[in-house]
Amino acid sequence: MSDDLVNTVGPMGSATRRRRWPMFAVVAAVVALLAGAAFEATSGRSTVGQTPLVGRTGKPAPSFKLPSVTSPGTAVSLASLRGTPLVINFWASWCTPCRAEMPLLEAAFRSYHGRVHFIGIDSNDSPGAARAFLGQVGVTYPALSDTDGAIAIRYGLFGLPTTVFVSASGAVLGRSIGELHAGSLPLALHEAFRL
Repeated sequence: MSDDLVNTVGPMGSATRRRRWPMFAVVAAVVALLAGAAFEATSGRSTVGQTPLVGRTGKPAPSFKLPSVTSPGTAVSLASLRGTPLVINFWASWCTPCRAEMPLLEAAFRSYHGRVHFIGIDSNDSPGAARAFLGQVGVTYPALSDTDGAIAIRYGLFGLPTTVFVSASGAVLGRSIGELHAGSLPLALHEAFRL
C-alpha cells in the first residue's frame, strides 16, 4: 500500500481506503499563510499605511573602515561620518533591485547634501564590477567595498538591497529591506530624520 493511502473501517465494518495527502496539502497551505501573516506583523512591514522602517533598535551602528570603490588607497570609517545623519545603502553589481533604486538615492544625496550623509557599501562583489556598475548608474556619493560581506553580516543583513538609517550620534534608527521606491524613500528619511 502506498504511503498516501490509509485503511479505515466504514459504517458497516467494511474496510475503505481514502487518500491522506489532500488533507496535508490543506494544512500546509494554512500554515504557510499564518507564517506569512505572523512575519508581516512582527517585521513591521506592510504594504499599506505603515512606516517603511524596521529594526529600530537605537543600538550603536557596527563600526567599519572600508576602502573606497572609486578612489583606490582611500578608506572611510563610520567614526568619520559622526555628527550628521547617515544613510548606508548595501548593494552589489549583480543585484537588479539595487540598480533600480540607485538613481533615487543619488537624487536624495544631492537634495539633502550637507544635512544627511549617503554612502553605499558594495557587498560580496569585486571592486572592478562595482566600479563599472557605479559608472553605469551615475552614482556620485561615496561607495565602499565589503568584498567578503563581513560588514553586511555585522549589520545583520538578510539580502540586498538593504538601507540602514543611522542618527548623527551613531544609533541605528531603522532599516528598509528591499528596493526603495519614489514613495518609500522620502517616508523612510522623514521617519528616521524628521526631514
